[in-house]
Amino acid sequence: MRQIRFLFFLILMSILSTGFGCLGDAASDRVMHLRADSESEELGLESGSRVHLALKDRQALLMIVDGILDSNGNHSIELDYVIDADVFVSRNSGEGDPHWITRAKVLDEQGEELWTQRVNSLFQLIEFLNLILEQQSDINLGPEQVYSLVKPRFPELLQFALKVPIGIEGGTTYVLELSQEDGSWLELGSYEIADLIAQAEPPSVDAELARLVESGPVEDRINVAIIGDGYNIQQRHLFEGDAQAVADRFLATSPMTEHADLFNITSIWTPSAEAGAGYDCNHGAAPAGCEQRFRDTVYETAFVIPAIIDELNIPLGEVSDRVAMPRNLAKVFETASLANYDEIILISNSAKRSGFAGLYVALVTSYDARITFPDVAVHEVGHTLGLLGDEYMVAGDACYYNEPYVPLPANIGELVDGQIKWSEWLEEDTPLPTPDSLAEDHLVGAYQGAYNCSDLVRPSHRCMMKRSGDDFCPICAEQMVRRFYSFVDPSPHQEFVGLRLAENEIRLRAPVRDPSRYEVQWTVNGVPTFEGSSYRVNAGDLPDVPNSEWVSVEATVRNSSGIMRTRDDSVENYFRMEIKLEDRE
Repeated sequence: MRQIRFLFFLILMSILSTGFGCLGDAASDRVMHLRADSESEELGLESGSRVHLALKDRQALLMIVDGILDSNGNHSIELDYVIDADVFVSRNSGEGDPHWITRAKVLDEQGEELWTQRVNSLFQLIEFLNLILEQQSDINLGPEQVYSLVKPRFPELLQFALKVPIGIEGGTTYVLELSQEDGSWLELGSYEIADLIAQAEPPSVDAELARLVESGPVEDRINVAIIGDGYNIQQRHLFEGDAQAVADRFLATSPMTEHADLFNITSIWTPSAEAGAGYDCNHGAAPAGCEQRFRDTVYETAFVIPAIIDELNIPLGEVSDRVAMPRNLAKVFETASLANYDEIILISNSAKRSGFAGLYVALVTSYDARITFPDVAVHEVGHTLGLLGDEYMVAGDACYYNEPYVPLPANIGELVDGQIKWSEWLEEDTPLPTPDSLAEDHLVGAYQGAYNCSDLVRPSHRCMMKRSGDDFCPICAEQMVRRFYSFVDPSPHQEFVGLRLAENEIRLRAPVRDPSRYEVQWTVNGVPTFEGSSYRVNAGDLPDVPNSEWVSVEATVRNSSGIMRTRDDSVENYFRMEIKLEDRE
């Protein structure tokens, strides 16, 4: 038996001695050099010397702009004001999530693109409002007419916020573009970053902050701001309890539970002169004498359908009046910037039930003393943070199918030739479409009825995006995790380091958050060689290449929690260094 083991050992060593295995004396006679890239200085030869990749500056300022849509259908933006707030942008994400139809870019002096990211904008909201009016009013309007109706009476609704990176080396110009039906991009506005910095003013909002959850530095976390509207000065204790209930429910929901270390949550207290929300009398618990009017609240939250009927005198058919939203959006963003926001949850102190995302802010009313409204808040976060669509069917709501003006969310699909976009999750015997009667047998399928459209399909029979209080289905959970990494990286915001151990031995360390949730794959010239956060590279681990030829050593950090099944390069971190061997002089 001992001879067999020894023979097996000799065979194994023979295999390892080829390719990336030990090169024996030939390798030990050569000195190992290391550099971050072709323009970087080399690691010194003395033991203990280091080389590292520079951290990217993620600092940004907040720019408030007005969206403009003229009578000819021309889109543009106009700068309103700039806030010098401690907000941050994520890494360069390329095209990013296709659900958003607007993208931002940072260019250098030569017009070369240094950073780009899909962003939120007013123009999707205009498309949604037009869609609702088109299906449910007695008059036929287009986006331009909707804009011209809103502009005189509700100009605050046409504002939106943009985070402008100010720390990108060589970046001089910020550009915003809108996607067109033919696949091209229309420039909405272009601004010199130095000019924006020069005119930035500190936030002017008077508010008090309380950190409910603190897991790490704000530049390396997803920062959730919880704001209250319609709480008067005597109701502060109500807001604080409501905010805590929402924070607790948020982190008790998968996949946030598994990624709780990625989140900071802050409540922001701003008292209102009046309690409640505008036009919120239409419900069973409304007090006698309740007036259908706007209320004097900080962010001017109101139920928009009865407000539009009252203010604009537009005849509407059978339409739901449950949608509430803040009219003063710019002030919402300015307030949230005090908490370095990435996600905003606005709690409106009204007994009339509402939950609305509006593409900007996850809004929920405090309608039932914390019994179910925290669940609705998490559902709305599914829209704003996860960019997920509603999976339910509600009489009186519009069908939200509006391709290509507003692309379908990741969890809403069309069956095309018997295929669906989340096919990686389907079992071989899953029928498409999937009957509700088979829901227990097929957690993921193509169940009919979603986005309030009978011909669209959803991934699961039960889901948080269909009924608040349920779990997120696998497709929605995967999309939520994918979106987490549009704000932070799988790796913490720390240096990638190379440490000299000896002339022919180097240790490389990739920054990793929780080793139980992330894996690191190392490659040499594209060939996998090792798994683990720290890679001890000997000269014998490198391929037998000509003297002085640099080889590429890369580390790929990815989430290994099991929630993500679909491979996505945009949610991985890549670190690269170069190594070469030279003969001793």
